[in-house]
Amino acid sequence: MKKSKNFFTRLLFSFGKKYLPDYIYSLMLFIRTFKKFKREVTKEKSEIKFSKKLDRINDFEFKITSQNNEDGIINYIFSKIPHNKYFVEIGFSYYECNSLNLIKNGWNGKLIDINKDECLSLKRLTSFFYPKSKIEITNKKILKDNINETVFSSSDGQMIDFFSLDIDGNDYWVLKELDVDKINVICCEYNHYIGNNVKKTIPYDPNHIWKNNGCFGASLDAMTNLLEAKGFNLIAVESSGTNAFYIKKKFAEKFEILSSIKSWKSADRNNSEEQIKYIKNSVKNFEFLNL
Repeated sequence: MKKSKNFFTRLLFSFGKKYLPDYIYSLMLFIRTFKKFKREVTKEKSEIKFSKKLDRINDFEFKITSQNNEDGIINYIFSKIPHNKYFVEIGFSYYECNSLNLIKNGWNGKLIDINKDECLSLKRLTSFFYPKSKIEITNKKILKDNINETVFSSSDGQMIDFFSLDIDGNDYWVLKELDVDKINVICCEYNHYIGNNVKKTIPYDPNHIWKNNGCFGASLDAMTNLLEAKGFNLIAVESSGTNAFYIKKKFAEKFEILSSIKSWKSADRNNSEEQIKYIKNSVKNFEFLNL
């Protein structure tokens, strides 16, 4: 969550976070974020594509509350396979995440994030706007050692229709440890800066902190190779070059199976030329692990 530009507002929230009980501090956050959240969840969908290199499934892309065009791909996938409207998403913003449009459409599930303010805000907001939905929100840092306990606790063995992972770091290692027997669809971020047709990831580092330097996560080919071994096929790469979608092989016949090399996409629409140059230099000098 971005800090306010107003000094007194920053001071007030810093005091509240440090000294006030969570139920009062979360109310402060709710008041601060209410208008933006309402505006985002009620806006018209956008169908702008971010790449000219598209697969057929990209025709169904649109954005409402997802980071890019994931909303449309998610909607298309679950129009073709059975589901019980249950999700788990790790890594979110209070007004922008892959599961928010699902919540709008009556899904239940679990949201997990390391940022306390994001968790407190979204808990208040979903309770107010979608009181009938059963949404569990957990403030926790996800590591390979706690992924399964965190995801499956309190789920009572329920099938997870949609699982989304975006932790800007140890994504590959967390997915490697994840028990996928009770998961049907996986959406995960890949690092397009690493390049195409390479299997690379950052070494596992429980203390990793994301910086906008391109040194995070794993390549698309690495993610695809890992998930194919776990029984999933690649069926979509969102046009911004951010997220890839994988489906359990028992549903694969309903979709076109993609090649991680041919369907790889890259986009730098949010960075300046100077920042892109800095990122590429950082990636070049970083010691990624070859898989």
